[in-house]
Amino acid sequence: MHSGPRILLWNYTYEEMLVIDAFFQTVGAPEVQTIEQNQGELTVREILLADKRSEKEYALDEKIMLFYNVDPQMIHTVMRKSGEWNLPKPIYAVVTKQSIEWPFSELAEHLVKERDFVKKKMDGQKKHQSCPHSEH
Repeated sequence: MHSGPRILLWNYTYEEMLVIDAFFQTVGAPEVQTIEQNQGELTVREILLADKRSEKEYALDEKIMLFYNVDPQMIHTVMRKSGEWNLPKPIYAVVTKQSIEWPFSELAEHLVKERDFVKKKMDGQKKHQSCPHSEH
């Protein structure tokens, strides 16, 4: 396997993949790689560079889009324009020097916790800002 730029996708249906493929071709995104259930317990490095499989299957009902060696401008374009294509909103993340060594299952669960924490914090701020007494 090569180590060029790639976008890794988790938990997309066949129909969603068809739309994503057309979208990525339109914006000039790099190659797509689907993470399969039998790869969930492997490290991100093994998924990217060795295309290994595991005996153990992993399941998580979240859509995840991981960017590996993708130009920041392209990441921004994908995130910004995906709404125009009515694509499901995934958890977006960039593969880092640290996260490439993590099993995908651990990374995915960490990303979900992080997303939920940020969402809870933002929801709390919105409630505080919408309170009629907050201006006093």
